[in-house]
Order: sequence, then C-alpha cells, then structure tokens
Amino acid sequence: MTDAQDRIERELTLLVRRTQRIHLRLPGVARHVERSAYSILGRLHDDGPMRLTALATLFTLDVSTVSRQVQALQAEGLISRSADPGDRRAALIEITGYGTEVLLGMRAARRELLRELTGKWPADDRERFADLLERFNEGVADRLGGAPEPLPQKGLIPE
Repeated sequence: MTDAQDRIERELTLLVRRTQRIHLRLPGVARHVERSAYSILGRLHDDGPMRLTALATLFTLDVSTVSRQVQALQAEGLISRSADPGDRRAALIEITGYGTEVLLGMRAARRELLRELTGKWPADDRERFADLLERFNEGVADRLGGAPEPLPQKGLIPE
C-alpha cells in the first residue's frame, strides 16, 4: 500500500466509527432509526409508495432482509402497508406522516452537522470534497455490481 492508501483506509475507518457515534447522538426517535431504515424511509418519501420487492431490488437486498426492516418501521409507526390497487394480493408500503416528520428531522440534523463541519471550508474545497466523495461512492457501487444504490437527495454539503 502507498502512504495515501494507508491514510485513506485509516480515515475511512475513523469516518465509519465516528458517524456511528454521531447517529447515536441524534435527537429523539431518530437515534433509534437504523441507517438502513433511514434509507428506506428516504426512498419511500422521495419516490412514493412501492412494493416490498421493489424496495429489495432498489437496495440489492434479499426480500426477507427488507421485510424485517419494514416490519420494524411499521411497528414504530414510521411506515404503513395498504393493498396495492393494481393487485390486491400485494401490499404497497408508504411512509406515514410521523415517518416523514422523523425523516425530515434526521435530514435536517445531518445537514446541520455537515454545515458545522464544513462551513468554514472554502466553497471550492466543499465542492471538490463532494466531487471526490461522489466518485469514490461510484467506484464502490461499481465494485459491488448489481443495481445502483439509491442516492440521497442532493444538497447535503452546504453551499
């Protein structure tokens, strides 16, 4: 490994550890929402109701894995299920008003944190960081293969 590769590996390890710690400090119910559940809530909020199989495909996960996550979110009142009008045997999953409130609160908290962390950086540095992070994530997605990961809304880095 090169010195740069060593630094990248070390910094990614620290980033993962620290983001887990930050997640635990989120206010209220948000800290109890797992990162994978946050992604599901975000997708349902941004794209609207969908079937369990569609969610599993979007996240390139087994239906049983997504089903467990959906059950946990439903138990918390963050999502609901209703009959699919196109096929009464299937269910549509959608975010509830409470789920939207929790999601938007989490997004606001994350954006505020990013503003705090990068707010004093020159705009060019924030833009370069966003570009490099996007490029890195695209490389990870290519390495993993399969369907692309759903993207969160743009604008997480302050302007």
